[in-house]
Amino acid sequence: MRTIVIVLVFPVVLFLLTNISHADNAEVLPKGISRVSLDTNFYLSIDEQYDDDGDVESAAEDFNGTLDRTIFPDLSLIEAAFGMPPGSANIGDSVIDFEYDVTIVQLSYQYGVTDKLSAGIMIPYLYVKNNVDARLDTSNATVGANPSLGQPGDPFGGSPIVPIALGGVPLTTDQVQNLLVEQYGFDWIETWSDSGIGDIEAGLRYQYFKNKNWRLAFTGGVRFPTGEVDDPDHLADRGFGDGAWALLFRFNNDYTGIENLVLNATFRYDLYLPEKEELRVPDNVDEPITGNKERVDRNLGDEMQFEVSGTYQFIEAWSLSLLYKYAFSFKDRVSGDQDFIYESLEDETDWKEHVGIVSLSYSTIPLFQAKKFPVPLLCSLSYRNRFAGENALKSQYISLGLTAYF
Repeated sequence: MRTIVIVLVFPVVLFLLTNISHADNAEVLPKGISRVSLDTNFYLSIDEQYDDDGDVESAAEDFNGTLDRTIFPDLSLIEAAFGMPPGSANIGDSVIDFEYDVTIVQLSYQYGVTDKLSAGIMIPYLYVKNNVDARLDTSNATVGANPSLGQPGDPFGGSPIVPIALGGVPLTTDQVQNLLVEQYGFDWIETWSDSGIGDIEAGLRYQYFKNKNWRLAFTGGVRFPTGEVDDPDHLADRGFGDGAWALLFRFNNDYTGIENLVLNATFRYDLYLPEKEELRVPDNVDEPITGNKERVDRNLGDEMQFEVSGTYQFIEAWSLSLLYKYAFSFKDRVSGDQDFIYESLEDETDWKEHVGIVSLSYSTIPLFQAKKFPVPLLCSLSYRNRFAGENALKSQYISLGLTAYF
């Protein structure tokens, strides 16, 4: 009986459901029909990001700079003890590069509750590796280790750090790493990798209007904070989730008045709910090394997305989709109970992105209807490029998708 239902229903929605690319639409599943999708996004290596002006910079830009008394306050004592100008003592420059390897697998399930209402859930699983190259450049260092420390007659009175001009020995990368661990409690800055479930989404889509030329739908849902968040003690890791509940609102609008073509415009709004998170609170957003740590009150900035796409069925079972998306977020709002500069956790949290996606999709449904293939499947190959933005990683990925109906 289920096979008969599928054969009768799919001719009506064949083209509309052939598109399992990243382009959205206002279609809902027929009553009693289920859909299972598996999409895998293989990111190309990521080593750059967009700054708050939209310029491209290293993904580890905030971790590169001169290691002076703004990072190690005790260097001000060295300056005073040896008569050095204020701010002149430094142990060198940090030279750090990040290169991320990311794969995201998304498992989705949808079910047609009625002919106008579908329910669904999406579970992401992430694998992330950060290939870290961290070293100390001492070519411009002015202070280093005391070579006479612990020896009788130490001319520097037991000071562990002395001016290089007086015989100080430049520190090594490992010695600086140990200083970060001892003074701040950070983990060693080195290559990091992990995998796990991200933030799960679930919701309902209601198609409230449909005629010959138009389909309009509203989707409402919830994002659950199931993904592990960023570790405040690890400078090289990435979180799998935001750590906050979010209410999801989607307005899906399709124009179907042109043969073999669907034009879509979708508006999305993600409303984040307040939460508490343990974070490092630096004095400056561009200087993340700090010992200030507190469980703060945080409300992530809401996100808005505007997406337009066109999907064209150029031959039976094959379709091509082009998509453009503009998205942005408002600033996070952070407060706490201590005398920290909480604005540093708000600065540069309002990101923007411009994204383009091209997708090619193939359906076995015509073969299934002709009883030449046992299962109604949809397959897709997509390329996605975040080609401009602010406060966001510069990223590209290739996506493979597979969907089955039953």
